[in-house]
Amino acid sequence: MGLIDLKVLTHQPISGGRRFGKFGPYEAITAEVKYAVDPSLAANQQIVDLDKAPLNQAGNVEFNGNLTLIQPSQAAPTCLLIDVPNRGRRITGMFNRVNPAEALNDPFTAGDGFLYRHGFSVLSIGWQFDVVEGMQICVPTAQVDGKELSGEVVCQMQTGRNTSSLFFGQTTFPIYKPSGRGRLYRREHTRAVYDRVPDDSWRFGRLVNGEFHASEHFICSELGFEKGVVYTLVYETERAPVVGLGLLALRDATSYFRYDLNQPRLFRRAPNTIAFGASQTGRVLRHFVSLGLNADEQGRTVFDAVIPHIAGGQRGDFNHRYAQPGSMGVPAAGQLFPFSFGSSHDVFTHQTASLRDADSTNVKVLATNTSWEYWRGDAALSHVETDGNKDIELSKNDRAYLFSGTHHINGILPLTSQLLLNGEHVCYPLNTISYTPLIRAVLLNALRWIVDEIEPPPSNVPTIRDSTLVSRTHVIQKFRSNGNFPRLPDPAVLTGLNALDLGPQIEQGICSFPAHLLQPYVDLVSDVDPTLNEVAGIRLPEIELPIGIHTGWNPRHEQHGAATQTATFAGLSSYAIAATDLPQRVFVEEQVHKCVDRLIDQRYVLAEDRDLVIENAMQRYELLEQATLTKSPK
Repeated sequence: MGLIDLKVLTHQPISGGRRFGKFGPYEAITAEVKYAVDPSLAANQQIVDLDKAPLNQAGNVEFNGNLTLIQPSQAAPTCLLIDVPNRGRRITGMFNRVNPAEALNDPFTAGDGFLYRHGFSVLSIGWQFDVVEGMQICVPTAQVDGKELSGEVVCQMQTGRNTSSLFFGQTTFPIYKPSGRGRLYRREHTRAVYDRVPDDSWRFGRLVNGEFHASEHFICSELGFEKGVVYTLVYETERAPVVGLGLLALRDATSYFRYDLNQPRLFRRAPNTIAFGASQTGRVLRHFVSLGLNADEQGRTVFDAVIPHIAGGQRGDFNHRYAQPGSMGVPAAGQLFPFSFGSSHDVFTHQTASLRDADSTNVKVLATNTSWEYWRGDAALSHVETDGNKDIELSKNDRAYLFSGTHHINGILPLTSQLLLNGEHVCYPLNTISYTPLIRAVLLNALRWIVDEIEPPPSNVPTIRDSTLVSRTHVIQKFRSNGNFPRLPDPAVLTGLNALDLGPQIEQGICSFPAHLLQPYVDLVSDVDPTLNEVAGIRLPEIELPIGIHTGWNPRHEQHGAATQTATFAGLSSYAIAATDLPQRVFVEEQVHKCVDRLIDQRYVLAEDRDLVIENAMQRYELLEQATLTKSPK
């Protein structure tokens, strides 16, 4: 079975009929889709609770969702790029350098048209059940003897202000309604032991001007919740959606457009497929491959290549009972070993495994991370053994790249120390380095790999072999020795992965919460040079020359508590501290040109992006000039 029905909702040209090189104008199609899968097939049996979902008359499980397709109006596409939406939002706009403000007015704005000039069709597939708008699916609930299941949900919160009421949604409104009491725990940081909060000191609801209001989205306490403290809520709920059907939506929608299109006048079939996911959905792609889902129900290859971007070494809450796909960093089934596409050994459980073990398709994987995912404590586990003593040998179909000196949310300009995500401040200006040219090169290298069998450039990550992969303590000590960073994180309280005990039913996809934290895995990062910039990975001119100091970490501001921890998603760029002996502009520009040309020769940057990378570097040099003028004596 698979995708069994497609209803077109809209069909329109994009960008006012603008032409994109030889591929001409593009159009956007939105549609509702229906799926049906056979729970008895081996290809589907990795999905938790699929055997407990209601069946139609044919004995299949049905669910529905939506998708959008952007394709050439007249020409044949070169490749179908699968956009795995992040929390309901399409994400491939980063390739086109789309202005977010423009995207609010026009969801199909083309930016600089990079994808379309290269002939990509872009298919965005709704896969996430717990989003309220955008790209999504609707899934059935698991039942036993016609009765809904009950169980427990886990949520993790860290508020940036003292408050009497705490929202416990995991990046969206809580999809699971509390059906009874729960248990609340507090920790000073995520590596600390759980300290249970007295049951009689909190309840479900909100305190507004001292008055209690019942709520399914908040917990409240007259004693209050302390800023910076990590709170973990476990509560009872009923109705268990079959969450893993989202992974089958990705598989079956892609398979339909690749093999089974029956409307040739409306759709243009592409000969190859590449899947791209970022952050949450980069973890989705890692999870997808690990379950062997890159072969459809008929055994046909779904994705030729996958690009899990800024996913680190994790999977996620995508296929266990009461999973919350929008959850971030809560220890659960998605944080279990294995962490690498290469075969590795777990020093604690003594397992030997790989994310490829169930994959029959030899899918090509190009994994990209920023410095932030390393500082989160898990990215290194994607290419180093769990004891930190040996590099993992990746297969010929694997590439791993660190975008040196960058952070999760890409470069932020103009300079600011305030996060748009939550309005909180960090200690230093947010990282300004744009990795967009690097991810564009990765995409075209993937295309050449699957179409022309031209292998991409070699992996470029910090390694044990060349002594560039080190502890966070080692790097922080170098910053402390510099003497110009008054606020630094404490490596002992930073996030990382632990071996987990999730209870006796974890093999059936049922977790006991909160997870029992066992031994911590290693949490290694790139070493830094005397300029305090990272020595490993793909180094853009701002890092190579350098122009400023750039990291994948930024301490939380003391006004938000937990000042020795790091802010979510954020790195820093310091031009003021680096502004001492400023090189002449003409010299810097000459060196930038040479650096960019080397990156192009190495195929880490596209020749067509040469001017963009130079412009980016010189724009940051102007920030260094301004900082130098500010520091100069008057």
